[in-house]
Amino acid sequence: MLNFSQIFIEGMLLSIFFCIVIVGMLVYNPRLLLNDYPQSIQLSVPPKTSKETKLSKAIGAPFAALLMIAPFISTLYCDEISFMVAFLHPFLVFIIVSPVDLVVLDWLMFCFITPDFLIIPGTKGMSEYKNYRFHFIAFLKGT
Repeated sequence: MLNFSQIFIEGMLLSIFFCIVIVGMLVYNPRLLLNDYPQSIQLSVPPKTSKETKLSKAIGAPFAALLMIAPFISTLYCDEISFMVAFLHPFLVFIIVSPVDLVVLDWLMFCFITPDFLIIPGTKGMSEYKNYRFHFIAFLKGT
C-alpha cells in the first residue's frame, strides 16, 4: 500500500536537494545551465565553452542519476512492495519535484525575483527573464 505521507516527505526532501544543486550551479556560473534558458537568451550569448560543457556534464550526470535512483531506493522501505507500489511510489515522489521546480525556481526566482547571479552576462534586461509561459511549457514537457 502506498504511504502518501512518506511520498510527500521524500518528494519535498528531493525537491530541496534539487533546488540547492540548481541554485549552486547558477551562483557558480549560470552558463552551466544555458540550455535551460529561453531560446532568445541562448542565441544572444556565445555557446558554452568546452570547460563549461564538461563541468555541466560532470555535475549533471551524477545529479540526474541520483534524482532518478533515490525514489526507487526509497521504495524498498515501503511496507508492501507490489508492482503497483514499485511503479507509483517513485513516480509520485518525482512528480512532487516538478511543480516545486516550476513554482520556486522558475516562476519565483527566475521570473519574479531575477537575482543577478542567474543573469548571463550580456543579457541583463531581456524580457525573456520574465517569460512565465516558457517555464510552464517546459514544465508540461517534463524538461
